[in-house]
Amino acid sequence: MTQASSSMAQLEQQAAALRQRIAQLDSAVLAFSGGVDSSLLAALGSEILGDKFIALTMRSPLMTAEELAECAHFCTSYGIAHQFLDLDILSNPDFIRNDALRCYYCKRDIFTQLKSFAVTQGFAQIMDGSNSDDDPSRRPGMRVLTEQGIVSPLREEGFTKDQIRQLSRQMGLSTWDKQSDSCLATRVASGTLLSLDTIATQATRAATSHNGHHDRKDDNR
Repeated sequence: MTQASSSMAQLEQQAAALRQRIAQLDSAVLAFSGGVDSSLLAALGSEILGDKFIALTMRSPLMTAEELAECAHFCTSYGIAHQFLDLDILSNPDFIRNDALRCYYCKRDIFTQLKSFAVTQGFAQIMDGSNSDDDPSRRPGMRVLTEQGIVSPLREEGFTKDQIRQLSRQMGLSTWDKQSDSCLATRVASGTLLSLDTIATQATRAATSHNGHHDRKDDNR
């Protein structure tokens, strides 16, 4: 067996395990940012769980209008149940302080709101798109996943970013080659208070520099 065929066989095994893991959830909501990782989970979750699945996107100043539109377009294109939830993240004094735990405070608010939605709407689990390349020591927000019992199927089944792109391409997903991009808040110098103005400045720069679609590079995936 060649190296290429061996890698393909491994991907097929992981894909089968991933599908089985999602099926075990019974019902789930997904933290959906429109990136490569969460887009793959959105497609699989919809396919496997049907009406027991929904992708949720947090609408806040941290996402540009273009990114929000891409989220809606992707889900509409693939027949995926999708909804926006409003997140008033700039009212969180811990977050706007913009220190080393900024991402942690953001993700804590996000998943607290997703958990509330799941409970009230009768969904059993909450999924996120973190993968095996994500290093918890460099991503403070990943602490929230453990604290709140969030399910990370891609990370559990050992999927790397490259493998996620490969499987997405096999499934015909338009996001398979989406470029990585950083959260707007990460572009503001640490210690500089986060506000609508500071975030809007970064959003304007992002809009003028983007050429083609980009993948949000943050803890939400």
